[in-house]
Amino acid sequence: MGQKSVSVRGYLTLRRPSDMHWRSLLWTDGDRRTRTPVRVGVGFLLIALLAVVGTLVAELLAAAVWPDRPFAYVVVGSTVGLGIGAVIGIGAVARWVDRRPVAEYGMRGANAWWRDLVVGVALAVVVWVAVLVVELGADVVVIVDTFRAGPEGFVLALVASLILFGVASLSEELVFRGFVLKNIVEGLTGRGRALAAVVAVTVSSLLFGAVHLMNSGASLGSTISVALIAISLGAATVLTGRIGLAVGLHLGWNVALGVLLGYRVSGVEAPAQVLVLAGNGRGGAIWTGGAFGPEAGLLGILAGALVLLGVLGYARLTQGTLRIHPSLGITELRAENVNQPKAADGGVDTEVASDANFEAH
Repeated sequence: MGQKSVSVRGYLTLRRPSDMHWRSLLWTDGDRRTRTPVRVGVGFLLIALLAVVGTLVAELLAAAVWPDRPFAYVVVGSTVGLGIGAVIGIGAVARWVDRRPVAEYGMRGANAWWRDLVVGVALAVVVWVAVLVVELGADVVVIVDTFRAGPEGFVLALVASLILFGVASLSEELVFRGFVLKNIVEGLTGRGRALAAVVAVTVSSLLFGAVHLMNSGASLGSTISVALIAISLGAATVLTGRIGLAVGLHLGWNVALGVLLGYRVSGVEAPAQVLVLAGNGRGGAIWTGGAFGPEAGLLGILAGALVLLGVLGYARLTQGTLRIHPSLGITELRAENVNQPKAADGGVDTEVASDANFEAH
């Protein structure tokens, strides 16, 4: 074809095979956007950048308004700024990189979404209360104080704690179980939904664990432990098609662990603590997680396994069966182009077509 593109009456442009090859590696004409690895990589970096900017802005504002605030409120302010920055990043990435509505990140189905949220919070709280009962019965921990907070008072500290964990739960689930998991499942659906779901849950969980490596008291062990616990959040998303259950589990986990039981949550101490626990020397850091909190120990992994069982039971009860939710493997862009997709035998692939209609409507 030569070295130059050839235009036929201004309508058709022919490119060299090498040009077309490189373009196809980065771009898909069907969806009119970049391919999954490019979207996930660029999108994640943009979200992280805006999260850092949000953190810095929040720190500057908080320092100007409350310069002598306790350290716990420094953490609250920076987390809120990070969360707001991340949410803004999600919106920007959805519009200009991912080219989809934010609702596709598991935010559909208002009634079911809120039901998922409430059930997730309740499940996580029940699991951690059960773990506490076992700890007290085994004489692993003792209660040394109750309703502890700083000089600002328990009520203000409680509100700050709920804001801290609420913002963190929603923003992190939008990023990891919404944007990252959705894109990976979608990109690999052609290789089988089960494989796509396993890879997506694994990658999103590992990224989630890696991000927590920056927290106080973190280690390689805590990173692996957090990634294992996050499998339950990924399973909640792929089985329901929404992030409501994952957000609820995340929120309930953090509140139960940090506020009700007074443990550190991924190295962060909540401003308000209903119970203050202390170990009596049994079990050691391998169980309690040390300075990072129970998520870095066997207690956290045990609680995560119990939560996963609860997720499977809830999905079986509400969905009627355990399967990868149809909405995860298709986008509204694809739905526009696959109204009558062909199966391998030349007929209509009714499963894909129904998934397209499901997501489009």
